[in-house]
Amino acid sequence: MFRIYTRILITLLLLVFPFHKAFSQQKITVALGNTLPPWVMVEDNTGIIPDLLRATLGVHGYQIHFVYVPYARRIPLYTENLVDVVSDINEKVIETHQMSGYFSDIAYSYENFAFSLAKQNLQLSSIAQLKHFSVLSWQGAKELLSPEYQAMARENPQYAETYDQLAQVQLLYRERYEVIQMDGKIFDYYRALININDEIDVSKPVQRFALFGKNPSGFLFRDEALRDQFNENLRKLKSTEEYTRIINRYTSKSH
Repeated sequence: MFRIYTRILITLLLLVFPFHKAFSQQKITVALGNTLPPWVMVEDNTGIIPDLLRATLGVHGYQIHFVYVPYARRIPLYTENLVDVVSDINEKVIETHQMSGYFSDIAYSYENFAFSLAKQNLQLSSIAQLKHFSVLSWQGAKELLSPEYQAMARENPQYAETYDQLAQVQLLYRERYEVIQMDGKIFDYYRALININDEIDVSKPVQRFALFGKNPSGFLFRDEALRDQFNENLRKLKSTEEYTRIINRYTSKSH
């Protein structure tokens, strides 16, 4: 009788193990914007967002393949069933683009600021005030930000957008624009990069105005079980210091 039970147990293990192994080594394709350092660093396949995915899913055996595309293209890539996961998603994006899938818990937050050179001594307390200044923002800001921001952009003949966020920082310090609008970590990253390359004097003090609030973001998954596992692993990660290290790994606070 013991031998019979042993054989049954071994048979069950042999049946279960291959499926577990195949699932744990499943390949996952993730669509990411390709111009978002330090959130996404295409050159060496790193950045805050890839590091978060590796820490939540990669450590459990999933093979994560990152697909880097122009920022707006990441959504069609997902809706056309060409990738399994898409980054930088929130409820508004899902509703706007009528996306289907399984939305994760909030994994990270962008925080946009209006930046100006301190010598201008601007006093900004609302988004509407930006219509009086030349403003360079990132591509798609009018579509994604608040109705107040959209109104400001429509009423401001000196408003422009660019896909090149390095150029935003350069043009601020070259005094081509009075204000630039971008995520704080992206600004800090590019300012440090410009300083290292000695391209422009970035020692001039800068004001940053927190007019926009944080933009909590997560991932949209095609597979519900994978989303659930990501959420579980994310909750565990957030309870450790490793989560904070990942978020702050590539930048330091502005001075």
